[in-house]
Amino acid sequence: MCRVSSDEQAKGYSLDIQHEQLVTYCRRNNIEIVKDFREDHSAKNFNRPEYQKFLAFLKKNKGALDLLLVTSWDRFSRNLTDSLIMIRTLEKYGVEVQAIEQPIDMRIPENKAMLAMFLAIPEIDNERRSIKIRGGIRAALKSGRWSRMAPLGYKNSRDANNKPIVIVGHNANLIQNAFKEFSEGKPQSDIIRDLRKKGIKVSRSNMSKLLRNPFYMGKIIIPKLGEEPTQIINGIHEAIVSDSLFFKVQDVLNGVKSNKKEGYSFQREEFPLRGILFCSSCNAKLTASKSRSATGRRYAYYHCNYCKNERFPSEDVNYNMESILGEFQFTKESKLLYELMVKNLLNNKTGEDELSLDKLTTQLNEQNMRIQKLQDLYVDGNIDNENYMLTLQRYEGIRRDLKDKIEALNVTDLTYGKWLKSGISVLGNLNNFYNNGSVGDKQALLSSIFPEKIYFDGKKCRTQRINEVLRVIMLNNSVLENKKSEQIYKNIELSTLVESERIQHFSKLHILKEV
Repeated sequence: MCRVSSDEQAKGYSLDIQHEQLVTYCRRNNIEIVKDFREDHSAKNFNRPEYQKFLAFLKKNKGALDLLLVTSWDRFSRNLTDSLIMIRTLEKYGVEVQAIEQPIDMRIPENKAMLAMFLAIPEIDNERRSIKIRGGIRAALKSGRWSRMAPLGYKNSRDANNKPIVIVGHNANLIQNAFKEFSEGKPQSDIIRDLRKKGIKVSRSNMSKLLRNPFYMGKIIIPKLGEEPTQIINGIHEAIVSDSLFFKVQDVLNGVKSNKKEGYSFQREEFPLRGILFCSSCNAKLTASKSRSATGRRYAYYHCNYCKNERFPSEDVNYNMESILGEFQFTKESKLLYELMVKNLLNNKTGEDELSLDKLTTQLNEQNMRIQKLQDLYVDGNIDNENYMLTLQRYEGIRRDLKDKIEALNVTDLTYGKWLKSGISVLGNLNNFYNNGSVGDKQALLSSIFPEKIYFDGKKCRTQRINEVLRVIMLNNSVLENKKSEQIYKNIELSTLVESERIQHFSKLHILKEV
């Protein structure tokens, strides 16, 4: 058996030379050559293609072989443990292994120590070489230089000193756009499909790794080595995405909610109901897309990707929803009722609210302790930098969410005024607010008005119930118009039917828009 690796081949230690040595040895010692095997593969283990062919031949032709010859023991393997196991395995088939340059009489037990030495030397040599290579790679990484295969969006190149570098590739804009779309809520599956259409093959697992790779914001990860912890440093390569965009993507991956008014909603302007409408056949969320007719004209549709039973022109559905919102009338009297509802809500904080505040405060303190413990683990070297950053981002997201909830419970008079003003503004101009709002505003408004699933039957949008605030106001408009203010105060008891978070949600919609 002859074997070389690629680097050995380059150094002139060719298969032909080994083969000639083995053939000459067999001729001199009257050894019959049944079959020869040649391979140019690393001897790291025995999962080498040609060696596996040898084993298959041995099993198929039992008794046909009694000797396996190699030029030296490092041609057999460079792994001591695997070599000893394989030698014993071959002995079961009646096959002895010998190296013509380092012959060993296996009948003498003491010679097994020499065998172990011959097998250990190449393993040590491999380890020494690996350490040297890893050291070189690590030194390059510490200088901010990436010498391995370039990630998607980049390509390998050489600088003026012929040192390996990575430069921005022609498809960098596609990767940048993938980050942007994912940060805005576009599903990974849709991004992967779009990339594949443009010639970039990427799996779902690889896509997740890509989105978490700080390389795209100009950073390089230096893995942990011994006592030296994992580090993230600035690379010399050009960043494809900004720091803010990268960390926005990490928030989405970690389930951290955004405080921005747009949220992470990815929607085209013509599809404000995407993800809000449900299929009446299978109850799956309707998605939306455009299709091209035979004449080349593009049409927009809401449709079900699961049962394929429902498909509606987006123009019809959007128009119907706008018509429904136009039916809500907010009179002067209902304005007063709404004011009393909000005031009653804020002035009558229950013990339950106080308990919630105490609970949230306790959770916030616990989260602060977790962050402190995480920082201690990092300082002590018990967690690498990459995991530290990812975990810290997740913990910080939870902490921000808890702070927001605590702030919402600690309502001030000023907040009350903002709620009241903004809530009246939204409720008094529902249709206008919807038509002039962004896609994110539209979806937030509809989610507040319609807490249950919305269906479209081909003619009209339908749902099980609407927001209790609107229901109470709409039901009492006719009464309010003909009653004095005393009667309005009596109707304040209706506010007990209203979900407090829905009042808050309505009121906050406009506040968020003003921030």
